[in-house]
Amino acid sequence: MKLRITLEGMAYDVDVEVLGEAPEPDAEEPFGIPEGLVMPPPPPDVRPEDRICRSPIAGLVITVAAAVGQAVRKDDPIITLEAMKMQVPIGAPVDGTVVDIQAAEGDAVLPGQVLFTLE
Repeated sequence: MKLRITLEGMAYDVDVEVLGEAPEPDAEEPFGIPEGLVMPPPPPDVRPEDRICRSPIAGLVITVAAAVGQAVRKDDPIITLEAMKMQVPIGAPVDGTVVDIQAAEGDAVLPGQVLFTLE
């Protein structure tokens, strides 16, 4: 079967193949899903790598606002870096508990360096 389709003012002649009709759904399996099939759970919202916070830039640690064992919420400021005369707050990427802080006030950090880890 030939059809003419117009898209953005341009006409296209296309060949279309007509396929057989779809089978009627079974009354016991209305959507074609076998009974007893268990769907896998959705992926977790938080991946393990989301709990490790790395420095986005090279800079100097100005403040460390959290302590190991402290519960924090997403975006709570944990460390403040200074780079090019600007202060950059580094917040918690997810809700959690601080399990490790690998930077102290006065430390110079590089991009990608681990600053802290959450549990």
